[in-house]
Amino acid sequence: MSMDVLAVPVKASERRESGLKDLKLLGKLWPYMRVYKKSLIISLLLLPVISLVEMGQTFIIRFAIDGPIRAGQLNQLFVYAGGFGLLLLINYGVRYLQMAESQNTGQKIIRDLRTDLYRHYQTLSPRFYHKHPLGKLVTRLTSDIENLSEMLSSGGLAILADLAMIVGALAGMLVMDWQLALVTVGSMLVLLTMMEFFRTRARHAYDDIRVKAARINAFLQENFAGMELVQLYRREAKNYSHFETLNRSNLQSGLDSIFYSTAFNAVVEFMTLITLVLVLWLGGLQVHSGTLTIGALVGFFLFVRKMFEPVEDVSEKYSILQSGLASIDKVMALFQDQPDLQYRQLAQEAVTVPLPKADGAIELEQVSFGYNPQHLILKDISLHIRPGEKIAIVGPSGAGKTTLIKLLLRFYDVTSGSLKLDGKDVRDWNLHALRRNIVSIQQDDFLFSRSVSENIALTPYHPDLLPALQQAAEKSKALSVIQRLPQGFETVLEERGKNLSAGEKQLLLFARAVYHDPAILVLDEATSAIDPVTEQLVQTAMDQVMADRTVLVVAHRLSTIQQADRILVMEQGRIAQQGTHLELLQQPGLYRQFYEYQELLTHT
Repeated sequence: MSMDVLAVPVKASERRESGLKDLKLLGKLWPYMRVYKKSLIISLLLLPVISLVEMGQTFIIRFAIDGPIRAGQLNQLFVYAGGFGLLLLINYGVRYLQMAESQNTGQKIIRDLRTDLYRHYQTLSPRFYHKHPLGKLVTRLTSDIENLSEMLSSGGLAILADLAMIVGALAGMLVMDWQLALVTVGSMLVLLTMMEFFRTRARHAYDDIRVKAARINAFLQENFAGMELVQLYRREAKNYSHFETLNRSNLQSGLDSIFYSTAFNAVVEFMTLITLVLVLWLGGLQVHSGTLTIGALVGFFLFVRKMFEPVEDVSEKYSILQSGLASIDKVMALFQDQPDLQYRQLAQEAVTVPLPKADGAIELEQVSFGYNPQHLILKDISLHIRPGEKIAIVGPSGAGKTTLIKLLLRFYDVTSGSLKLDGKDVRDWNLHALRRNIVSIQQDDFLFSRSVSENIALTPYHPDLLPALQQAAEKSKALSVIQRLPQGFETVLEERGKNLSAGEKQLLLFARAVYHDPAILVLDEATSAIDPVTEQLVQTAMDQVMADRTVLVVAHRLSTIQQADRILVMEQGRIAQQGTHLELLQQPGLYRQFYEYQELLTHT
């Protein structure tokens, strides 16, 4: 991703990807919440209990003031004190149950959401990953999900308790004095109007923070992965400057969010004090005229505090709520991206059934393809490959060699025509069964930060796997490499196999191919990064590795493919020539030009 893309101001489309209102955004979580509907109902039913207990405590204080305290009968206060203490214990007990139930449910919802998002990521085709920076996708799965977790455990569900308290306090005020209650409601309406003003602006700030955090993660992921290149071309100062620009932009969004959060807190405090002054003044006049008792005034005063305290609490949780809502928008938008490919899934009952092994016959009938359908890369290709045939594919860069392989692996579907395996269109194959029959080894293939055995078998190590692992390693000439490692097959590789040489990595990849025993083996420039000594070792093993299977070899070095049954020469998305090595040398054309040029370089 270029710096220009990273540093541009946040667009409205980035800020609100779905454009949904807050309640609708929360509604997007309902499919995850309804799984725990029972727990949520219990949690919600406990809220009015808490509110009623709080009201009861206030009425006890009122009656104590208007009763024994006013009459000077202090010996009767023990009854009121005991009642107040009992309600206090009930209050804390019910609050504990409500918070434990709601927070446990919130954590389970977050677990399910994170699992579903990761599962969804795995269904998306390479086109999606070409469009989105990896750092952004990681941000959605980690920090954005954590924001939702905090919102559910400390924000959203706790705010429901605060709302229940506000309703309870309002009901108590109406019972004590409806005129003073109307004054308080008027103050609350003014406060709600101001809350909406701050809500929209704070939401933009938190949306900006999520977008800019994703940009920073994308920048870091890209530059850490390419640190050797950064240092080689002495770009440290420029990249630091770019990072500073991103960081300052993120800082400004953070400062904006703090401003709106603190301003909102100040407004809440101000309106609370104004309301209390009005209640004290108007209530005092009523006490003086005899229409209101001192106990009722004190009780009303406590209800005002109980009403505005949750509002202050809401203001403190406001930033958590807004940050969580911004994250819901970003996370749920990813679920709108659907796989480009339509394919048959394995039936649940058939998961443990061994997948069928193909014969390896490949047939292309007038296949055309373009990543952009308006610009075709492959054009009207027809080709028949027999089971067990060894096919080499050569041609200049951009001719469509690797694209042809991606169609066979079904990372993309043909734009027109058909591609068949064993006479059956690949689109009609179960995708798991199709890919079970194909192993692809590329020039810079992937090794995980796991043990050698897991990188070969792609499953956790078990002693029962050792004979098959040793056989695959011996057949691919990788056994000597593995035996030199500190713990043999149980040696944990560093990231992308950095503790191995390029040649050793390729030998492990060949061991992986032998272990999985595919019907079709694809070698996409698989030996181009190997030194001549290791290449000889690999070539010695190639005859065994390629035996009894269809093989497609994409190569630039013609010396590695001269024994192929057939060589396809691709040019501008078409098959320009095909034949054996000797047949193509006898024909004027691209292959002979390549061969003569490489021979010239070899003898220079």
